[in-house]
Amino acid sequence: MKTRRSRVAAALASAGAAGISGQTLADALGVSRVAVAKHIAALRDAGYGIDAVRGEGYSLVSLPANLVPVEVERLVTDAFWVCIEGAEETGSTNDDAREHARTGSAEGTAIVVGRQTAGKGRLGREWTSPEGGAYLSALLRPPCALTEVASLAPACALGVAYGLESLGVTCALKWPNDVQIDGKKVAGLLLEMSAETDRVEWVAAGCGVNVRHSTSCPENAAFVADFSDASPSAVAAAVLDGLARAYREFLAGGFAAMRDAYDARHSLIGAEVTVRDMTGAIVASGVVNGVDSSARLVLRGPDGTTPVVAGEVTLRD
Repeated sequence: MKTRRSRVAAALASAGAAGISGQTLADALGVSRVAVAKHIAALRDAGYGIDAVRGEGYSLVSLPANLVPVEVERLVTDAFWVCIEGAEETGSTNDDAREHARTGSAEGTAIVVGRQTAGKGRLGREWTSPEGGAYLSALLRPPCALTEVASLAPACALGVAYGLESLGVTCALKWPNDVQIDGKKVAGLLLEMSAETDRVEWVAAGCGVNVRHSTSCPENAAFVADFSDASPSAVAAAVLDGLARAYREFLAGGFAAMRDAYDARHSLIGAEVTVRDMTGAIVASGVVNGVDSSARLVLRGPDGTTPVVAGEVTLRD
């Protein structure tokens, strides 16, 4: 459900240069003109350029340059998202999503921010989260067993690709959960979860997307801004809608129903790779055939094919 503030932003965006009167906004929202003025002031503080002309009303002249939660809320289209929370900065969106999960927040709650100070990557790595990116976590409560949830990470990676593709950005996927543009990483995911006995209680699906260039990002990073003029808020909204689409597909048919879509974007197919565990020990080596119906990486070697459940993949020289 959209908040009143995002509905004010949506009405301003819809009115365009013609503008809209405070009374019209008040009548549409069922609030006073004083309340409308407070929402306008809050939107200005968030980075919206809004002109006001006495006797005529308000007009939107510019949108926020960086990620703003209310702008993400305005732009998301999928009804799956019941609540968009966030701020300019947080420690970790996954930590925030975990707290929401523990306090009973509904599935479809999302946390979006423009900068993280304690972002996390896979295998305990630090995730660089400079200003100009889009950082988000989605609270999911999948009704599935622990044995099924491992394939949710690649499914979510496919969802991120869906979202970026809706902005005209051509993506590839590197197993298990990296999204690439021209062989460079543009987004990564980290899924954290809680379970009771053999059932999943909740999953926090965290994602960081490089939108605009930053000196804090690795040299081998890709950026959405090189392929689309979408703002960080628009990127976050598109990614959330892509995640919602992928999550529905996952619930309807498991990863097996998504396998072909994943492999169609899989950058590793045909490559010779080595997979290592967290300690650096080699788990398997071979040529990538693709993924199986359980989202395991399938390698072809001298002794046949080997399915790999998890690990860090590197190309062999």
